[in-house]
Amino acid sequence: MSKHSKDGRRRSFFAPLSALTAIHGSSSSSRDDEEPANLLRKRRTTSLITNLSASVQRGDDDPLESPASPARRQLSRGSTSRSSSSVFGSLRALRLSDESDEPLATMSSRTVSGSWAPGDDSLKNRRVLHYGEVQTSSTVFRKKKEFLVLTETHLIRFKSHQKAVETFPAIPAPYSRTNSARHSQNPSTGSSHELQSAASDNSGDRDLGAPLRQIVGLYQLEDRPYFGFDISYLDDETNHASSMTLQFGEPEEMRIWLTTIRAAANRARLGDSNPLSAYNSHLAARVVEAERDYVPPNYAIYKVVQRPVGKIGSRASSDDLSKVTASVCFLAIGVHKVHLIPLFKPPSQRSSSPQLLSQNSTSSYGILNLTELHVSEDDDAFELTFRAPLQRPKRLHLASLASHDIAVRLRYVEETLRPEWESRPYHFTVPDDVKRDILRHESPHPIDQETLDRTLVGYCVAYDVKPHNIRYEITYPPDDSPRFELLRPVGLRRTQYTVLELLAVMRSLRYNESFGGISFKGVHLDALNGLRDEYGHEHVCTKTKRGTVVRMDVEELGRSCLLVQEIRALAVTSRKLRRLDFSSCITRSPRDHMESQNKARDIGCGIVEALFPLCKHQTTNVDWIALNNIQLGETDLDYLVAAAVEKNCHFRALELSGCGLTDRTLSLLLDSLRPQENTLEAFDISHNPVRLSPTTFDSQIGVFGYLTKLNLSHVSMASGLEPLMTIETFQAWKLQELVLSGTYLNAAMIDTIAGYLVNYKQSSALRELKLDHCSLTGKDVAYLLHSMTETPGKARELHLDVSENKLDRDLDDLTGAIADGMAPSSLSIRLIEFAEETEFRKMVLALAANNTIRQLDISRASLPCDASDATCQALEKMFAENTCLEWLDISGEDSRLETTKLGVGVNKALRGLQRNRTLRVLFIKYQRLGLQGASTLADVLKVNTTLEQLHCENNGIALSGFTDLVNALHRNTTLLYLPNMQESRQMALKQTEDQVKQMRDDSAMQPHTRSASVRSKITNKVSGKSPKEKVPSMLLSDQDIKAALGLVDESWARQEYRLQQYLQRNFNIASGVPTTMDVDDEEFERPDTATSLTKIVEKVKFESTPTAEKDLQLGSVVEKEEDVGYSTLEKDIEMSFSVNRNTWDRREMSYRG
Repeated sequence: MSKHSKDGRRRSFFAPLSALTAIHGSSSSSRDDEEPANLLRKRRTTSLITNLSASVQRGDDDPLESPASPARRQLSRGSTSRSSSSVFGSLRALRLSDESDEPLATMSSRTVSGSWAPGDDSLKNRRVLHYGEVQTSSTVFRKKKEFLVLTETHLIRFKSHQKAVETFPAIPAPYSRTNSARHSQNPSTGSSHELQSAASDNSGDRDLGAPLRQIVGLYQLEDRPYFGFDISYLDDETNHASSMTLQFGEPEEMRIWLTTIRAAANRARLGDSNPLSAYNSHLAARVVEAERDYVPPNYAIYKVVQRPVGKIGSRASSDDLSKVTASVCFLAIGVHKVHLIPLFKPPSQRSSSPQLLSQNSTSSYGILNLTELHVSEDDDAFELTFRAPLQRPKRLHLASLASHDIAVRLRYVEETLRPEWESRPYHFTVPDDVKRDILRHESPHPIDQETLDRTLVGYCVAYDVKPHNIRYEITYPPDDSPRFELLRPVGLRRTQYTVLELLAVMRSLRYNESFGGISFKGVHLDALNGLRDEYGHEHVCTKTKRGTVVRMDVEELGRSCLLVQEIRALAVTSRKLRRLDFSSCITRSPRDHMESQNKARDIGCGIVEALFPLCKHQTTNVDWIALNNIQLGETDLDYLVAAAVEKNCHFRALELSGCGLTDRTLSLLLDSLRPQENTLEAFDISHNPVRLSPTTFDSQIGVFGYLTKLNLSHVSMASGLEPLMTIETFQAWKLQELVLSGTYLNAAMIDTIAGYLVNYKQSSALRELKLDHCSLTGKDVAYLLHSMTETPGKARELHLDVSENKLDRDLDDLTGAIADGMAPSSLSIRLIEFAEETEFRKMVLALAANNTIRQLDISRASLPCDASDATCQALEKMFAENTCLEWLDISGEDSRLETTKLGVGVNKALRGLQRNRTLRVLFIKYQRLGLQGASTLADVLKVNTTLEQLHCENNGIALSGFTDLVNALHRNTTLLYLPNMQESRQMALKQTEDQVKQMRDDSAMQPHTRSASVRSKITNKVSGKSPKEKVPSMLLSDQDIKAALGLVDESWARQEYRLQQYLQRNFNIASGVPTTMDVDDEEFERPDTATSLTKIVEKVKFESTPTAEKDLQLGSVVEKEEDVGYSTLEKDIEMSFSVNRNTWDRREMSYRG
């Protein structure tokens, strides 16, 4: 047999390991001339900042290509008789399929630069870390011995101990040597083939063994009849992945080999300045960027291997085999996701314009969906489990030398997204050194105003919802501020949030102690009520912010619906949160237990079940609960009563407006609330179908001596002469707000209220008294005004609302009290029907003489006819002579049921504002001011220096009137608000469309002549034709109508832009910001220069665009040269509108910036 054939027989089974790149030695060839990517290729160190690289994972059931079976080799006959203590497994080439299912290249494109010879000192001088005889097997029936030598850079295999000694003299010689008759006795030839490694065949280090820098991870094999572990490799140059199995008979021997190889491989990894090629880094970054998750400072990437799971039975199918096959891939950690990216094609197999992986080949998982992270202490294996709400968990079985770095990085990113969470909603099982690394590196993002947005976006991305659909605002009311208020979602066809959007919002608010109150008012939460997540309970909150365990059954918490779980989590995870507003959040009606055939208990609204047991056990600081407009059933009342009877519950306020309370349930509730007599401050039972009995209700409500806010509006009172509440009950309170709107008040109740107002010391804190729609007369209101006034002419800081009452009866008493200065600082008398115009005039004159009212609302007043000249003069006098009004609303009403306005005479009355020096805010809506009223207001703005807000929308103000108002701001530097008249703008567009369509219909009925162009006239002169020709009538096209609308919209947009410029200038002046008096494009426009609707229609009429469709429709052909003489209106519009509008838009953007 030839020498070449002998070499072929003696070649190790691991010779096909061509996927591993060689280590650079003195004789090795140079690497690719690609420059390393500065952003994506980082030196791995033990530092958290520089060593936090990223990785991505594929699901457990992702298919992989089956590796090609290796060539068949003969077993050695010269094996020793004693049993081996270890087994060295087979090498399996692993290739990941890509988008085109083409096999990855296994060879490098570079030429051979050299090979190692047995006598070369480059290998002999390497320090040996570990060595020993092992046993290899391609299957359980094929076994043979090999001798492994581990150096600082390579893992090398030999056929025998003797050949290893020949290469490494430091290794002790064997005691005996057993020669095989079939093995060659030439040591040089045998060794040269034995030392072929898993590196590329064309690499300069091909004969130096398997490079340690190419090792991805080592992991033990489970459910096997032997002790062993797998080593996975990746040749970063060819992107060819391979693996080999080491089998041992003793666990201690396996542990020694595993520990030693891991330590050496980690040292090689940390010492490698370029752990990932620029080619792979660039493509991986593009994949992450396609997921909108790539930010260079917050991006890290790792090489990982997906470990096989499951067993291979005797009848395993190809699908089963693919599930137990390991695969090497990249794991990238972005801002919000973890991405598992398969290997890319090598550069030699890719086209000149490489395409990214298909969307299905990359798996992405939201970091905030992480439910478990387990890192093994014995090997490089680790597991990641992700679970989205209402879905099964997805577990990733991975391994990587950088498993500790991955765990630290994931914890770092998760804490960045949820910095305020005290208890993490996932299991974090890691070795102690990982915990120490986490403690050494605190999150660089402090808790600030952007924390909520960062957490909310993280949850939205994890739950695959759009963050921009969620709208909220932060308000600062006097009590419990700041307050988070969730608004309705954004979208033309959406009125409510989805389940995942609601979960994202609620979980983002956990542990956030920035807010004293949270409001979901008007946002429907029905989607969460009764919905249960059967696949996991990791988000069930069992501890408070302080770490105290919630005094409730954990299993019961897990069985609760998502609405109950989320509300409980909000209530127990914030120490600052005091107020929760769920008004109109639940729309369902409770099931009547008596009428229902189903014996199952009603589930209730969910909110009561969530909150009140927490209050009962004192595990939350929430004590102000608003349940307005939520129908409460028996289940809800049971929870409420059970908590109310506990004295330590410390309820501060209960808002139960429109909750369907009956006489029985209200009485039960009031009796159960008696233990809260020292804490209850606000109580609202308005809009409930109850009938209050004075004898019973007075004794029940009088228990709460610290009430400051009481709302009894729109409830019935039993007939009788006694008051609903006695004067003694009132005298015990220091009310701040009393609301009796819509509740009938008898004379005794009016006397009681007046008696309370007379006691100035006890009622001094009262700021809101609403007695609208209570059947009060002018005499009754005058009686209350006298009672509340301690000194005539000195305003009491109180808002009194007596709207919708019968004030026309005994009106003289009321007007006399107002004129004498006995009114509070704020007075509302809306919706008053005056039978005679003279009565309204008396009211206006009394208000003109008053010197205490600063805020006045006399809107929607109903007169039998338009105001006369005398009445308008009275209004003008009030505007001009009143010296205390700062806020005034004289708006009308324009509804389908009723229209109220003062008439055109109000335009003249507005001139009195020219002499006013105190009014700051004026509401004058729905008064049909028109062009004349707009001109009057413009004249007022030119001289008035105190008015700051002018609300004059819905008055039919045309473009010319709007232009007049804007022009007036050239001289006015105090006005801060003026509406942009959007309703008038839409009305103008509608009128233009209707008029142009009407012209089109009219022109279709009658022919007309069209003047020829200059060119046509000359042509006709030469040819002898008449200068004018009869042509068929030309219909206006849809383009003409669109052009006319464009002209109108352009004119409005121009004036709106100028308005914003003036208002910004005035705002800067008011804020003390230096600014110029002139605005951009300061050309003073008069109203008559603005393009009027008539001019626009005429332009469309006489410059309409002829089209071929029209000519065909009319059955004639127009000469081409005649068409040249007419400029199309559409081109005219496009040129003027696009150029000017773009200029204005750029200025507006710079102004806003």
